[in-house]
Order: sequence, then C-alpha cells, then structure tokens
Amino acid sequence: MASERIWDYTTIDMFQRCRKYYYWRIIRQLDTKTVSPALLFGSAIHDALDIYYTEGLDKALAKFRETYVDREGDEIRTVETGTKLLENYARIYAHEPFKVVGKPEVGFVIPIGDILWGGRMDLPVEWSGDFWIMEHKTTTKLTGSFFKQFALDKQPTSYILGAETYFNRPCRGCMLNVLEPWKEVKRVTEKTKKPEDQFLRSPILRSQMLKDRFKLNIQRVVRDILWCEANDEFYETELKSACFYYNYDCPYRLMCEFGENDKIINAEFKVEKWEPYKTGDVDA
Repeated sequence: MASERIWDYTTIDMFQRCRKYYYWRIIRQLDTKTVSPALLFGSAIHDALDIYYTEGLDKALAKFRETYVDREGDEIRTVETGTKLLENYARIYAHEPFKVVGKPEVGFVIPIGDILWGGRMDLPVEWSGDFWIMEHKTTTKLTGSFFKQFALDKQPTSYILGAETYFNRPCRGCMLNVLEPWKEVKRVTEKTKKPEDQFLRSPILRSQMLKDRFKLNIQRVVRDILWCEANDEFYETELKSACFYYNYDCPYRLMCEFGENDKIINAEFKVEKWEPYKTGDVDA
C-alpha cells in the first residue's frame, strides 16, 4: 500500500458533496455539538436490529429504550413509535426467508489499487442459496421511488465488494431493508397506512462493470483529496443543493456566509477527529 490510511464511504461522500465541508470536518476536525433527530433515531433502530438478529426482540426493545429519548417537537420519532416499529417488524418478518451468516456489523478493510478501503456491513445473510448484504435504513417518506436514489450509489457497491473479499464468495447484491416510523392517526381512512406498509425491501445489484468503475473512481477521488490536502485548497461547492442536504442546513453554512468565526465555532462545534476505526469497527 502507498499509505496505511484507510478510506471510507463517508469521507469520500463529504469531499464529493463539498470540499469545504470536508475541510471543516476532516481537516479542522469540527463536529457539531448537536445531532439531528433523524440520525439519532435511525442509529437507535439500527443498533436494536443488530440485537434483534442475535438476541431476540425483548433485548432489542430494551436496547432501543436505553439509547433513545424523545426530542421536543418531533412527534414521529419517539420512543413509543420506535417501540411499535420494532414490534411490528418482528411480527411481519417473524419467518425470515434467509439465515444470518456470521454476525451483524461486520467490518472490513480491503485493498483497491494502492489504497485501503474500509466499511461496515449491517447483516450478511444467505437467501435462496445466494449471499446478500442486508442494509438497514429508516425514513419518514417511504414510497416506491425511495429506492431510486441507490441505483448508482457508492455505498451499496462498497458493501458488495467488501463482502466478496471478506467472505471470499460471490455476493448477489445489497438488500435494502427500510423501516418507516409512522405517527398514530386519530381517524382511520382508506389512505391510512397499515403496519405492513411501514416496511419495504428492495435488492440493489451491481454488474462487474459498475464494480470495476467504482474501484477506479474511488482511487481518482483519493488522488484529488490528497492533492487538495497537499495544496491547502478546499473551495465550496457550486452545487448549492448541498447547502441544504436531507432537509437540513449544512452545519458549516454560516462560515461560508460570514467567514471563519471563533464565536460560531465555540458555540456550535466541538473538536473531534474523524476516526471510524477507533473501536475496531469501520464506519458504514
């Protein structure tokens, strides 16, 4: 390897979304003091599902209630709705069509050209004789079009390549396992979602051509990152939709508007190095 530095999907995504964002988070190591409710809820459900597939529903529910608390103003992502979501999940998927291979949250580091690439796979499974990686997602807007955003996304490709190398066997694809928290309605109508409508699964497949292109493009992005780091050049994106990402303002937006400001930094951020491998695991 040209370097022992391990690259991951989130780091690459930051850089491609906005090089200034990458500068603030990776180079300056500024992380937000607050975390969005969506991310906190999704992480808590994710951790509970890991336990569900190893120790059962009761312990999964206990883990969720231990790690998640209600946030003021959020009536959808609550302890109550999360509990019902997990209970309905266990009921609807009581008889899974697959068997778990190994354990959840498998970390991997693989060589791609002269770089090291890392990731973490949610749930390796064997399904109808094929090997799959199941990836858990939560969303409050679950429709059939939800899956279109992953058609060429790098993250599933990363999981598939990691799985094939780590397990030394072909991987059929990435199975997206999506859960939608849904607030209880007072008056049920024909349009009211049923519990089973809160869950969808969809396979994401990758041709050999796409996997090869992923490897090539990742090396190119790393090359660009290293050049920017060496030359201290991190300009902001011209794609301004990145300034309002997943319905949230970019946390560094004020500094792009008004320049580096110690008051803003001290009020909004903490210094925390990006270390997805700190505990021995790998960032997803």
